[in-house]
Amino acid sequence: MNQLSIRKNNLQTKKKKKGFTLIELIIVIAIIGVLAAIALPRFGQIRENSNVSADIATAKTIQTAVATGVANGTIPVNSTLNAAVAAGNDLTDVLSGGVVPRPKADGHTADTFQAIVDGNGEVVVNVVNGATTLQVLPQVAHVAGNPYSAAN
Repeated sequence: MNQLSIRKNNLQTKKKKKGFTLIELIIVIAIIGVLAAIALPRFGQIRENSNVSADIATAKTIQTAVATGVANGTIPVNSTLNAAVAAGNDLTDVLSGGVVPRPKADGHTADTFQAIVDGNGEVVVNVVNGATTLQVLPQVAHVAGNPYSAAN
């Protein structure tokens, strides 16, 4: 009889030791919540930084294509090339594939790229929306409201 009761107690002890307590689970969930609260805002900033970097890379491609056109004599100095205007004064004529991508930075997805060639043949690439112009390349020092400026 004693052996039967000892065996029964051993089985009950084994059953009680399975799993985590409710307090342990609540602590783990709280830790995960704190980590998520810290990490989520960073993901938004990382995404925005990658969009700005993508726009700068696109601007470099436009700048190189326009500079090549100036060097070949197909684009005159003192000219402005926009993303979607009449043929001959259009960035789509310069870029292979004929497609000018839109900017990706937050608040500028409806804007367009513009390239300006000055009298010295230097190419400036802007993001334009109506009367608002933000210089992308060459990068300028920190300018409030310009996500493409060097300090941002």
